[in-house]
Amino acid sequence: MQLGVSKPLAIVIIVLSAIWATAQQSGDPDYHFEITDPAFSRGAGPRLCFDEAHHNFHTSGGRYAPFARLLRADGFDVEPSTELFSETSLEACDVVVIANAVGEANSSEWTYPHPSAFGRSELEAVLRWIEAGGRLLLFADHAPMAGAARDLGAMLGIAMVDGYASGGSNPDVFRLEDGTLRDHDILQGRGSGEPVTHVATFTGQAVKLTDGWQPLLVFGNDARMRLSLPQGFQQGPYRDWPSFSVAGWTHGAARIWKQGRIVFFGEAAMCTAQLAGPAEMPMGMNHPLADQNAQFCLNTVRWLTEDLGTANAPG
Repeated sequence: MQLGVSKPLAIVIIVLSAIWATAQQSGDPDYHFEITDPAFSRGAGPRLCFDEAHHNFHTSGGRYAPFARLLRADGFDVEPSTELFSETSLEACDVVVIANAVGEANSSEWTYPHPSAFGRSELEAVLRWIEAGGRLLLFADHAPMAGAARDLGAMLGIAMVDGYASGGSNPDVFRLEDGTLRDHDILQGRGSGEPVTHVATFTGQAVKLTDGWQPLLVFGNDARMRLSLPQGFQQGPYRDWPSFSVAGWTHGAARIWKQGRIVFFGEAAMCTAQLAGPAEMPMGMNHPLADQNAQFCLNTVRWLTEDLGTANAPG
């Protein structure tokens, strides 16, 4: 932390920086992560569908292009999906990536309320698809993305809070050595050269989980959730936004659900590489403190597709 900046003020600065940078993020076209041992021959892997039917802040051709390139380099058959979720649209996908979906009302501005991005029939279709063997990678960031995914989260056993969560630094670094990064087969990858010991995230949400989930990222003692946003509100100084501790709350988790698998992250920049703000600051896999993020995100997708012939079974 910088000298002369109190911890409460620093947390406010972190939250404000995330808000201000939101509209100024773009995919980093120069980011590259070398995969020495791809899981599949190029294009021969499982079909991975990027949801792009729900006003997603991240798309495979936009801010998530670096992640899409990474997965294609690993052999996955990556395609955008512009159809609403249904039995028909989902049956074409082995893995679905939902990255920061929002409801139509928040597609151009983020003031409250933050309605669900998904209709009832879509939620039911996703649940049935997972139970039958589908694999879901769900990114639901800070407000309004948390609000937009709250109903889907509830059906999957995730209680989301529609605010901003931060561990007190920017980025937050979750480490195996201090227990904020939890041991899981995802961390081991497929063996030599793929283990992960730390992961960085860039302000998101914190959640509570039902039984059956295995936490991956857990907030430390300094983490707080702030609930008021300035968009459209006149609620006094930012330092006075109501907040509460989310120490011990979850920021990422994995579970097996009947025949399927799910991984959830409460922050989305972690699995892409972006340039943020007028200064084009690195945000995501391209950040110096996120040097293991690309391997972690690869390991995550490989774990999801274990029954399709890649990563380790959960221990």
